[in-house]
Amino acid sequence: MGNVNRKATGDEMAHALQVIREAFPDLEPVFGGHGAYAGHRAPRDHTIAFRLRDRWGQYHSNVVWILPEHLASLTAGSVRRLVAQANGARATKRKKRG
Repeated sequence: MGNVNRKATGDEMAHALQVIREAFPDLEPVFGGHGAYAGHRAPRDHTIAFRLRDRWGQYHSNVVWILPEHLASLTAGSVRRLVAQANGARATKRKKRG
């Protein structure tokens, strides 16, 4: 079946949670999956999704989709870039030196 990924392991999810909290210490990630955030929009089955919510329940990000095989390699910087991209920020090109 072409639209099914492997499921994320507990260690991968723990790593993702730790890195997301490091990137956004004042916000709490709310995880969902294929069916949680309008499942028909999910790129593939078993895709992990999260949004950032403050302590008053207000969301501060759009849905960020991550494939399970990328969870283990997440860093705080990559999480900040993913959230910015999900919120509509354009990627900036680096200027060449020299």
